[in-house]
Amino acid sequence: MSYDIAIIGSGVVGLFIAYELAHYRIRVLVIDREVEPGFGVSKGHAGVIHVVQPPFNSLRSKLAVEGNRLYDGIAKRLHVRIRRLSALLVARNLGHLIVLPAVWLILNRVYGKHGFRVRIIGPRELRRREPNVNGLGAVEVEGYGVINSFELVSQLYNFCKLNGVDFALGTEVRGAKVLDDEVVILTNRGEYRAKYVVNAAGLYSADVARLFGDEYRLEFGKGVMLVFWGEQTRNIIAPLQLIPNPKTKGGAVIPTVFGTTIWGPSLSMGERGDRSVNEEDIDVLIKKFSNLLRSEGFTPIKAYAGVRPIPEGDDFIITYSKLSRHVIHLVGIESPGLTSAPAIVGRVVEMLREAGAVLMPKDEVKEVNPMVMTRDIVEGGGPINDEQGDVVCPCMGVTRADIREAIRRGARTLDGVAFRTGLGMGICQGMCLGKAIKVISEELGIDPRELTKSGGDSWLATR
Repeated sequence: MSYDIAIIGSGVVGLFIAYELAHYRIRVLVIDREVEPGFGVSKGHAGVIHVVQPPFNSLRSKLAVEGNRLYDGIAKRLHVRIRRLSALLVARNLGHLIVLPAVWLILNRVYGKHGFRVRIIGPRELRRREPNVNGLGAVEVEGYGVINSFELVSQLYNFCKLNGVDFALGTEVRGAKVLDDEVVILTNRGEYRAKYVVNAAGLYSADVARLFGDEYRLEFGKGVMLVFWGEQTRNIIAPLQLIPNPKTKGGAVIPTVFGTTIWGPSLSMGERGDRSVNEEDIDVLIKKFSNLLRSEGFTPIKAYAGVRPIPEGDDFIITYSKLSRHVIHLVGIESPGLTSAPAIVGRVVEMLREAGAVLMPKDEVKEVNPMVMTRDIVEGGGPINDEQGDVVCPCMGVTRADIREAIRRGARTLDGVAFRTGLGMGICQGMCLGKAIKVISEELGIDPRELTKSGGDSWLATR
């Protein structure tokens, strides 16, 4: 099968590239080894739209500023929940309080010119704004955001499908050949051909680059996050750190769009497939963030980990292959990759045009509809039918009708349904799992033993 452009990787970055290319009169293919989009790096982060990203002269810092400013329009068009708020860098002691003016001066000089307001707030205003926070003052940076990244992935995927993008999921790239006017991609499911290839393979981006003779080294950083039921703060709260702790990439107390709170992430170097969480990981987070808050007795409901690809030089690599300008590599797109994704797309499209790709706008682009949950209908006072009254997950109000809609939108696993609906993400963390497996299997038309958590060998029922 032949395409104009093939994208390897269906994480947030790969989907954003496909989303943009879906606006042109070309044939686009997205290939991913996972069975559903967004199951790699994009599966395990806190959903934060960043502003501050040191070092300030790095490519990822510049792209984060550009991408941040694009998100409101994208979220509106894709019907994705985004919540704008501030980040407060809190001074916990007299030494931190003394350096607040210097921190303000640096951040205001870097980000003020881009329209992000930076100011110092004193203890009285800090207490008024954030009554649950312990601190003597803070530097406030406006323009941050939290987004439902699962909803974003789903809506990007459905927009692309609606506008003619093809997907080869559960497809592993195993080889590549660059010919005069096209690239041959060899996979476990056959051969694909494309005039141009974009490598957005996330954790596997260096492996894919190696197939084209390009060598990059990646380390893998595991970030653990602790989730609490309920909101602890109104804004993103981070302790001011003069000497960063190497075991935390920064991290913060983060309110989410789901009404929960996240502490983290931590940072430890490990293996690409290691998403385990141990006692030491939790201790690091508790030690860093518990004294930042006044209240005690918060209810943790879950801990999870994400893995990010960390490149040599600790900056994004966006470049042509040494073999051909028909191949573009995106290597080491770690945090703030979610924030930067809309801006990365601009770079990639420009590089494709410079390499000779002809991109003519379509006469008509179809818009994707929002995913309306039963709880949205109920909150709006609308009527519900029998399937919308068949509640599967009481904590999150997920019904059989919601599961059916998630499957219609591409879910094929338990995680796929959970990410689209919130199934099992409430305070009980999955007491509904037995019924959920039964309902999902019925809606997919498969035996429960065929249903997996996230593809591969992640079986849920054995008999």
